[in-house]
Amino acid sequence: MAKQNIDRKFAVIFATDVVGYSNHMESDESETIHNLRECESILTKLFSKYDGRMFNTGGDSFLAEFQSAVSAVECAVEFQSSIEKRNSSEATSVKLQFRVGINSGDVVKEKDNLLGDGVNIASRLEALATPGGVCLSKTIYDLVAQKTDLIFNQLVHQKVKNTYLNSYTLNIEAVSYTHLRA
Repeated sequence: MAKQNIDRKFAVIFATDVVGYSNHMESDESETIHNLRECESILTKLFSKYDGRMFNTGGDSFLAEFQSAVSAVECAVEFQSSIEKRNSSEATSVKLQFRVGINSGDVVKEKDNLLGDGVNIASRLEALATPGGVCLSKTIYDLVAQKTDLIFNQLVHQKVKNTYLNSYTLNIEAVSYTHLRA
């Protein structure tokens, strides 16, 4: 059987996952799923607003691609802000928190999905983020630091699953949301 050519492209990858999802599911499966779908709706609208495309999900995780690093980071900031606002409402029965990781790199296109190191590293960065936080690769930081008013904190050289990463966290508490797209 002949090998097919691998279809590659460069993309900015946004990876997010719910913090403590299994515990939420054990406590109240129905309400957790209901609240996850509400959060997914927020995320889907923001992907559309910032020209992102969701290419994969895995229960409580969502992967999207962007053509712009600035758009991906601004989307992440607005998403975390929207989730924080949602969680502050007494009407919210299950207060879900998310971590976000953003990376850019060469990826493999397979149907509507993206695979490869660019995606894997974004997922590893997501795991480094604090609950409600955003963690960026150095590549993303270099692309956005001078183009935004955002404040970043450099993490020490991190080893995650046999991969060494230079990464930055976004200081979301210091963000002024007025600079984001209306």
